[in-house]
Amino acid sequence: MHEFATAQSIVRTVTRAALMHQAKKITEVRLELGEFTFINPQQLQFVFEIAAKGSPAEEAKLIITRLPGKIKCLKCGYEGGLKYTGPEIHSSVMAAFVLDCPKCGNKETEIIGGRELRIKDIKVEME
Repeated sequence: MHEFATAQSIVRTVTRAALMHQAKKITEVRLELGEFTFINPQQLQFVFEIAAKGSPAEEAKLIITRLPGKIKCLKCGYEGGLKYTGPEIHSSVMAAFVLDCPKCGNKETEIIGGRELRIKDIKVEME
């Protein structure tokens, strides 16, 4: 479950930022989450609450904005979205998958969007 490791990293990052600005408490964290991170937003919400216990982010609201996946076709030049439906091929190192171009069907594509995992901003209470 990489959602928990991700939540811990988010909590560490926002806590560090809050402490640098002498904030007392974090009340809200806004996050952008790309479709191709394969992170489940509901699971991330749940484990964020656990990871934030005892930190300035405890009881902070986590607001997640999903960003769609985008590809570029190396054959026809198409750039845009698609609906990924699987299958995934798992190995011990990485998950590999093929994204067909929705315009020409070519399998030679590259991901140009949807891998983002960005803390957009945080809201804090000052001392």
